[in-house]
Amino acid sequence: MKLINSLSILFVLIFAGCGKSDKERQAERLAQRLAEQEAYQKAYKIAVMPTMDCLPAYLLKDSLLYDSAKVDVRLCRFNAQMDCDTAMAGGSVQAAFTDLVRTERLKHKRKVLMHYLTDTNLDWQLIADHGSKLKKLSDLSDKIVAMTRYSATDLLTNLAVRKGKPKYQVFRVQINDVMVRLRMLQNHEIDSYWLAEPQAAKALQADNNVIFSSADAGVHLGVVAVMDKVRRQTEEAAFAEAYDKAVDQINKKGVKYYADLIKKYMKVDDATVRALPDIKYTKIGPPRRSDLLMVHNFLTSGK
Repeated sequence: MKLINSLSILFVLIFAGCGKSDKERQAERLAQRLAEQEAYQKAYKIAVMPTMDCLPAYLLKDSLLYDSAKVDVRLCRFNAQMDCDTAMAGGSVQAAFTDLVRTERLKHKRKVLMHYLTDTNLDWQLIADHGSKLKKLSDLSDKIVAMTRYSATDLLTNLAVRKGKPKYQVFRVQINDVMVRLRMLQNHEIDSYWLAEPQAAKALQADNNVIFSSADAGVHLGVVAVMDKVRRQTEEAAFAEAYDKAVDQINKKGVKYYADLIKKYMKVDDATVRALPDIKYTKIGPPRRSDLLMVHNFLTSGK
């Protein structure tokens, strides 16, 4: 028995002696962190929002629809388009899902070099709190709209006011975070809010109503913009190819097929997914000239 105990102790001491020291383990962890940081810096980073226009990006990332030897796609998730602006201007992302008003202003006011990979199907809806009794655009008189300055929602508010011709002033309050806007609507804090899908579908489940939309205005303002300060054409091409693959899959199976993906990245429930419209996506293609002209006129008019 003593022999067995002695052998056991000997094996423990030998094993301990072969193990790594704390210093060695710390050095390994540091090396791993540095390798991860280097990989992140080299990755093709794309700014995304919790909105349905970004679904192709979420799908291509989760389903790995791209050649990882050509491009390492990383999604940088934001809830406010202003944060995407900061990432674009600072060069911390290589591409972003955004809107034409924001990008054209960044190009001309802040001299951020970029081009458009594609337009997107981003659609904004002006949703009135059911307690505000807003039924039509003329009812916006003396009411408050949640929007973001120098964005698609700013331009669309102009169009809504011009079309509705409300008797008194329409007040604009800047609420940049789309999730905050939705919570404000749920808490009945102001009169109306610009929301995209799936937040719009969530809002409409509570007897709120749409009084205007970018579809009503006939404008397409969503885009994927690519930063030009350091051109990474091989990775951009690989991302574009994967984007088209994702569009094909979504259009074939329907957006509700990707309920788990939508819930994961957009923080909505099953009922909201079921309430989503049948959204069709388009493959890579440039923004329309008419939309660019409208944005240019908006930004140079001084409103």
